[in-house]
Amino acid sequence: MQMNPFKAVGIVGLGKMGSAIATALVKKGTKVYGFDPNLKESPVSGVTLVNTLDAIGKESEVIVIAVKPNLVVSVLKEFSKPSTFVSIAAGVSYSTLSQSAPKGSFSVRVMPNLPLVSERGAMAYFCEDQVVSSVERLFYGMGTTTRITKESLMDAVTGLSGSGPAYVLTFLQALAEGGLQEGLSYEESLSLAMETIEGTLVYFRTLRKENSNLHPMEVRNWVTSPGGTTIHGLDALERGGFSTAVRDAVRRATERSKELGKG
Repeated sequence: MQMNPFKAVGIVGLGKMGSAIATALVKKGTKVYGFDPNLKESPVSGVTLVNTLDAIGKESEVIVIAVKPNLVVSVLKEFSKPSTFVSIAAGVSYSTLSQSAPKGSFSVRVMPNLPLVSERGAMAYFCEDQVVSSVERLFYGMGTTTRITKESLMDAVTGLSGSGPAYVLTFLQALAEGGLQEGLSYEESLSLAMETIEGTLVYFRTLRKENSNLHPMEVRNWVTSPGGTTIHGLDALERGGFSTAVRDAVRRATERSKELGKG
């Protein structure tokens, strides 16, 4: 179902994620106003850079707060006009957002990830019922959105999908280096590794449409022959602690998100 984009959205902080969201919004035809005191010109074509937070508040229907966690409270307190404030800061609680924003505002806590620029983002959010439709409109066309009904799980979202692209890219590089070590050129290895990762995910997603209970390990077994190459490769992964290391990465990133929330 097509959703009409907002006419104007403000973004405070045009770093990597703020710029990614701005880029995706501009693609949808949304007017985007940006504020970032560290920039003299917008890093994203189509974004109008303004000099004050008041200008952001005056022109925007929704305001995305994309600054470092330790700056969120001070930024919100600079606004005088109530609005819908969407924070993407890790660890900053919903209650902190609500207490810091102007009276009468709506607050939203969101954890997006960078693939949203390519319309393949994984976004989870926590908010009041009244603004669910606004959040869905804001991120429509950027990927998958999931509403989290228990705020404490937002830290796990941060550890999994928020930080997840870095884990995947690390795995990608390791695969490419493995091919390089065995004699392939780096470009050959990287190309094969990228297509292998993407192709496998597309294939598994297609299978899940037919059987929503299908487990990844079941499909893995299809390509794991007795005494074959794959089982030897999997054995090396497990001896190296691969699965445990990935789970630990999610756990540690989750813990860090909680630590950031404590200031």
